[in-house]
Amino acid sequence: MKTFIKKLTILVLALILLLPTINLAVEQEKYLTAEEVFSEEEVEKLAERVGKKKLELDKGISSFNSKQSMGSYPRRKGVILVTEDKFKGIIPTGHAAIVYSYGTVVESLSGGVTTGANDWYQTRKTCYGATVIGTTVEEDAKAADWCYKQIGKPYNWNYLNPHTRSKFYCSQLIYAAFLDNYGINLDTSAFGVAVHPMELIDSSNTIKIYEK
Repeated sequence: MKTFIKKLTILVLALILLLPTINLAVEQEKYLTAEEVFSEEEVEKLAERVGKKKLELDKGISSFNSKQSMGSYPRRKGVILVTEDKFKGIIPTGHAAIVYSYGTVVESLSGGVTTGANDWYQTRKTCYGATVIGTTVEEDAKAADWCYKQIGKPYNWNYLNPHTRSKFYCSQLIYAAFLDNYGINLDTSAFGVAVHPMELIDSSNTIKIYEK
């Protein structure tokens, strides 16, 4: 009897540990995959456009220190970061985050909205920085605060539903922050209603201030 109870306890513990993984797999299977939503051909075209977009000065930088600041890695709160690098388990053709502090970003990974290191200049093969046209430095910071308040919410596997605010994928989080707070739409409609990370740079409502 004791042996049976011991085995049953081990089985229950194993199921508890595996349950989040099982739920995650079931959640993913409900929707179109990232590869199906974001076609490789269109992503390549998007990346080409982003590469050609001219580099500009970040807002709030005077001409006096423009030479030193042009193209510098962004540390300012509210700046958008995007990489073309592939991320296993989520959008495989890019990732986006928003700068929260000198050393911290807010991002949504497969486990949901969380914080990460603001070190993309050395941990990513490619990296772009962008700032939104029509907002102030203070408003950008408030957008970052809004994203921070979403920490703990799950990852949104339905890339065709950027309208929900109960869960977020990476680029949806940044898109929602500026749309909900300032009415600024960073989606280019390149993938219909889905918002690809690179669209945040390609958008006519942003300027590119950094590239690696």
